[in-house]
Amino acid sequence: MAVPLSWKVGGAVVGLVIAAFAWHGCSLYLAARHADELTLDVARNAALEEQQARAEAQQRSARLAATLQRQREDLANTHRQIGEEAAQYQVEQARREERQREEALRVKASYRLGPGQQCADGMVINRSGSSFSLALGKSGQPIRCTGDTAAEPLR
Repeated sequence: MAVPLSWKVGGAVVGLVIAAFAWHGCSLYLAARHADELTLDVARNAALEEQQARAEAQQRSARLAATLQRQREDLANTHRQIGEEAAQYQVEQARREERQREEALRVKASYRLGPGQQCADGMVINRSGSSFSLALGKSGQPIRCTGDTAAEPLR
């Protein structure tokens, strides 16, 4: 049985059409598969970049927290040191004031007439038993007085 040529040509054309449809379907399938792979790659890359960004943000946050903690500790140390220095300064100031007060009392006491002295007519008189003499200052002049206080130091 011989197949007519038109049938052969028709069969070949149908085969070519089926092959073209098959080729088109395969190319669509491969294109879709390639697109899916690209989409998955992009999603994986985005997830990786997100993880890296999150890790970097956590590291940056940890560094900032450590820096902040160090600054707080430094500030607390500075405040404590200033407080200690202020307390020490106040103690030293109180000591200086006490020394100044004692010196002022000592100087004031050096102007007071002693038990063997008296003020007569505005002059300091030294009394020793039954004898009296004028108290003389550094310049050799008699020392002036008022009440029980001399005009210059007696001791």
